[in-house]
Amino acid sequence: MTSATAGPRHNWESDLERYRTRAVQVLDTHLPATSGCTECGDPWPCARACSAELVLEL
Repeated sequence: MTSATAGPRHNWESDLERYRTRAVQVLDTHLPATSGCTECGDPWPCARACSAELVLEL
């Protein structure tokens, strides 16, 4: 049995680069403010910013 994503043509580096690019975009818009996140309004640090930070650690 083989996985559809584990084929010989799958490029993990391009996937990681796409995730990193998106994470940077999220961190550019989800910024701290006195009332919470500037983008979503959630308490800072918002879940999106935390997730983006995790992706950048990969």
